Amino acid sequence: MHEFSITSSIVEILKNEVMERKVRKISKVNFLLNSYGGVEPQSIKFYFELLTKNDSILKNAKLIFKKDKIKFKCKNCGESFENLKIVSRCKKCKKPGLSILMPEDIRIKSIEIIEI
Repeated sequence: MHEFSITSSIVEILKNEVMERKVRKISKVNFLLNSYGGVEPQSIKFYFELLTKNDSILKNAKLIFKKDKIKFKCKNCGESFENLKIVSRCKKCKKPGLSILMPEDIRIKSIEIIEI
């Protein structure tokens, strides 16, 4: 059910964009996923189809999911960097002692629209 509430929020965000921009149709939504988050893309797609089946503007929008890079900050030298995988040492000073700055589980990167 975690994905249902997330998908409901996504649909509301998209409906607000539709109202603000006077959009005729949303054709694609691009998402960034936290590599270590608990969001299941197939569940988001399932609930999205369920929640938009009677909405001519959102129905059949293509949902694309890409993994977001993990952000790190070195506690020793202060260097910040990104990587797709968990690492244990700083890229700059090579010492251990990294803070992981976890992104949100899912976020909208971009929306492709057809305007009125």
